Amino acid sequence: MPTCPLRRFRLRQTFLALASLALSLAGSMAYGADLPPAPVLDDSDEPTASGWYLRGDIGLDEPVLRHGRDLGTAFTPALNKARFDREVSLGGGIGFQLAPFLRTDLTIDHRFGATYKGSRWGGASGLAFDRADFEATTVLLNAYIDLPLWDGVTPYLGAGIGVSRNRMDEAQRTIAGMAVPQDLPARTQTALAWALTGGVAVDLTANLKLDIGYRYSHLGWARTGFLENGEPPIRARSLGTHELRIGARYYFN
Repeated sequence: MPTCPLRRFRLRQTFLALASLALSLAGSMAYGADLPPAPVLDDSDEPTASGWYLRGDIGLDEPVLRHGRDLGTAFTPALNKARFDREVSLGGGIGFQLAPFLRTDLTIDHRFGATYKGSRWGGASGLAFDRADFEATTVLLNAYIDLPLWDGVTPYLGAGIGVSRNRMDEAQRTIAGMAVPQDLPARTQTALAWALTGGVAVDLTANLKLDIGYRYSHLGWARTGFLENGEPPIRARSLGTHELRIGARYYFN
């Protein structure tokens, strides 16, 4: 029985629609195959650095000073030479890395083991020697410019300002012809302090850095107390230290 024209028309329309749908799906699949993979969100538990760090340092210090003007008296010769022995310093602090090139920290350092020695000659008594133990505790607020020029090695420059508590004790003055030295009273002075520093930090781990540097610290001045008979005390003016330091910085996650 022959197919009517209306039925043939409907079959043709259905076939064309199915063919068009198949071509559309094939094109979509091909286009999807060319797309880059969807991004994967990083859900790892790896910590990120917070910027806070702790530091500790040990230093070998070479004190320098300008001795105070001391012309002596009729009993005590004038001061001619004065110096400090080398000393050791220990320090620590807490800091924050503000940016890859900028950080700041608050440090406290204690210097001990230095001996003051002064020589006096002239006048009626001829010859005398001063001696005292010196120590200082310094608190500084510091800022640094880091220069990350090489991977894992970071040179830096810095400066700090604060206060220093300088103490002289166990002080004695030995005058020629006297069998017993004179004891001078101990005294502690508080003075403005500042520092200039430079060095290099080396990455040991992701959180730990080795810090090797040089620092000049200006500690102000120090002196002993006066003797009861009015004899001059031991004085040290423009007191500073050249410091070779080695330490470590630990950064928290």
